[in-house]
Amino acid sequence: MPPDSVFYLKINRKKLIQIPKEVLEFKKLKGLDLSKNRLENIPPVIINLSELEILDLSKNRFEIFPKEIFDLESLRVLSLGSNQLSYIPNTIYTCAMLEKLDMYNNPINDLGSGLPRLKSLLELDLRGLMYNSKRQAEIRSKLSGVNILFDAPCNCTD
Repeated sequence: MPPDSVFYLKINRKKLIQIPKEVLEFKKLKGLDLSKNRLENIPPVIINLSELEILDLSKNRFEIFPKEIFDLESLRVLSLGSNQLSYIPNTIYTCAMLEKLDMYNNPINDLGSGLPRLKSLLELDLRGLMYNSKRQAEIRSKLSGVNILFDAPCNCTD
């Protein structure tokens, strides 16, 4: 199949430690599912997938938020659930088209200051994170108009 006729690739559960370079040949990709692998980083050349709208990197081994994602100007849906991310970079706002951000089940202790600047953001998944009702209310107030998914509040202190 010619690379320009492929719009969605699903390469999950392959124990990948890096994105195969062949993926970058599919310049018209709209969706890329790399979930359930062993990825720890993203190569800078991912910018070549300029039409990418949906990127699933859930259930990998990311400890640092992959900043290469910020170069994907068409990105609307980003799934980073079930990794080991402890913060969301302030520069997340550069993903201006981002509508849905899935950060489910990460040990996030710092949401950064960029989320309120995401004007297109409609949904933020923060389930699996231990936040008390006060913290959940603070997050909701900063992100009015965004559907935020939380688990039931914990009885923990900040």
